[in-house]
Amino acid sequence: MNRTTTTFPAQLSLLARVALGIAVAAIAALALGAGSAKAAESIGSDLDPSVQPSNAGTAHECNGFEGQTCTWVMGEAYGNPGGEETTKAGTLKQVKLIAGEAGFFKLQVVKTRNDNSSKVVANGPRIVYDGQTDENFDTGEYNVEKFKVDVPVPAGARLAIKTKETSTLRCSSGGDNTLLHQPPLVKGANFLAPDSDDGCWMLIEGKVK
Repeated sequence: MNRTTTTFPAQLSLLARVALGIAVAAIAALALGAGSAKAAESIGSDLDPSVQPSNAGTAHECNGFEGQTCTWVMGEAYGNPGGEETTKAGTLKQVKLIAGEAGFFKLQVVKTRNDNSSKVVANGPRIVYDGQTDENFDTGEYNVEKFKVDVPVPAGARLAIKTKETSTLRCSSGGDNTLLHQPPLVKGANFLAPDSDDGCWMLIEGKVK
């Protein structure tokens, strides 16, 4: 019996190696992209629809400076203590919040020292939010509002807002969970000690890339 032997040209082996190399490069690129996506950092409070804006169905004024505009600096992040600050420089791309009722604020980004003094490093946009409906309070499923922003931030930055009053709060504790500055902080000024504080947590979360 005669056997037929098929010989593959050397070019085919070369093409196979090239194809394999392209496939490996594509997989590496996908892995790098996935790693970049995972590298997004969350700062501030840990928000989901189960987080209630307790005792904030009506907006709270700046403690000790009622009727006046203050900068409210996040002293402690609700559900995420120690996660108040960015670990590296990047761009704040999204802000999430839970509020008891409708309102608005000017977004600010600050750096805060161990003595609680702060200074503004960036100003963001004006954010207008809707708050909750009666159904949200009845069901315990709370509206988490999301806003696209584009604010460069340095390492060690945390979230702050400038407003006369806000319901983006959870008020079920005490202490200096929120640091208050009146007059409000302005960019370019040096570190300033807070003029007051509030035991409510600020229900605001940021996504930094």
